Amino acid sequence: MTQSFTDWLQKSRVMVVEVDAENGRLRVKGEACTDLACHERTVVLTEDGHEAPLAVLNPGDIVRIDESPRGVARVVVLRRVWEAIASPEL
Repeated sequence: MTQSFTDWLQKSRVMVVEVDAENGRLRVKGEACTDLACHERTVVLTEDGHEAPLAVLNPGDIVRIDESPRGVARVVVLRRVWEAIASPEL
């Protein structure tokens, strides 16, 4: 069975490339770059479990996109860019 784009986004980790909080746009990179339009009910769930606006995201953050049946999208922060930079894996 072929996976839909929405299913792929929900199951994939993507990297934030650009955040345009003023216009409600988010560009992410997984296998390819994708521009996402966020709506007023989009919520960012930070690494400490708090809800925040889109503006808290930074280029380089690793996130997952969740969509509920009610249409409320969540951007779940999995790893912040500064954690990746500080990682001894580099």
